[in-house]
Amino acid sequence: MPKQILIAPNAFKNSLSAIEAGKIIKLTLDSLHLDIQSEIAPIADGGDGTMDIFKFYFPKSKFIECNVHDPLMRAIKSSWLLLDKETAVIELAKASGLTLLKEEELNPMWANTFGTGELILSALNEDCKKIIITLGGSATVDAGTGILRALGVRFYDDKKQKVKAGGGFLGSIQEISFDSLDKRLKNINLNVLCDVKNPLLGNKGFKVFSAQKGAKEGEIIILENGMEHYVDIVRKITGLEFENKPMAGAAGGITYSLKVLLNAELFLGFNYISNLTNLEEKIIKSDLIITGEGSLDAQTLSGKGVFELSNIASKHKKKVIALCGMYDSNINWSSYGIFLVFELLQEGLSLAESLKNAKDLLQKAIKTNYKLFIN
Repeated sequence: MPKQILIAPNAFKNSLSAIEAGKIIKLTLDSLHLDIQSEIAPIADGGDGTMDIFKFYFPKSKFIECNVHDPLMRAIKSSWLLLDKETAVIELAKASGLTLLKEEELNPMWANTFGTGELILSALNEDCKKIIITLGGSATVDAGTGILRALGVRFYDDKKQKVKAGGGFLGSIQEISFDSLDKRLKNINLNVLCDVKNPLLGNKGFKVFSAQKGAKEGEIIILENGMEHYVDIVRKITGLEFENKPMAGAAGGITYSLKVLLNAELFLGFNYISNLTNLEEKIIKSDLIITGEGSLDAQTLSGKGVFELSNIASKHKKKVIALCGMYDSNINWSSYGIFLVFELLQEGLSLAESLKNAKDLLQKAIKTNYKLFIN
């Protein structure tokens, strides 16, 4: 009986989507004429590309285009996914993501999430009653205040002047008005998918990701102080303490505001999507799972898709191998259920060249190593 192989990669950041990687792996294995049967089941954890994963599993869904603003408030065209008549999937990265900015433009002091709020408004205009927001890849540390502004919330300083958008101005907020909040939100089921478990404040909080969004050392201190101030203001309004809960720090604190102020439900992205797509059943029926992503490192262990996938596979005593651009060799990956790790990055190739040639490197890794995991 042919060996059953489940091909379930995450996205290879800045090179291959999860769907592209899955197709390449399958086509390469097929070209070897092995006694196997394979199925592609791309995974996502709420990070970049999650909306496309929804589209893959729900092919009758359709993209809705709209005009929004990027993290620096420049007009852009974006889109969200109408999953069914009443359900929208919104990917934050499509309006407020790192990939929308050049490296020299990264500036979480000014960057804001207003555009994501505009995507929500577009979904409301289509009479959606359930909105799923995926948070990975944000360029912002504004605690979601940009989203709230787009939905009608107003922020004022001690002189009753409107506070400017961006993470650098959180410390100026003294008053929050909900008088103009879009009333349609009262009847909306808001689901927020997170790709990390970090709390909002502290050494493991939002600031862990601030540098990759462009924050300099001094700016991180300003952002941290501003976020603590913002939490104090919100706590006085709501009486709720959520800042130290898991996932509160995802996407620069967006989850904190959406949970406390808009009563959103928070989910680990991988769990939400895997339940929706019956991934565990597919794992149970498989003899081997091939997964992968751009980098396997300590961050992978904080709720990322490959880690969560390996947990399910381990429960059912299924073998997992991982293909990745690079990995942290100091981590004992087998102790986390990953039997073998194959690195695509080759000596003599720069990172830029490796990203450009990811398809060829992925094919080569499979052709070179398949006997180690197929037989």
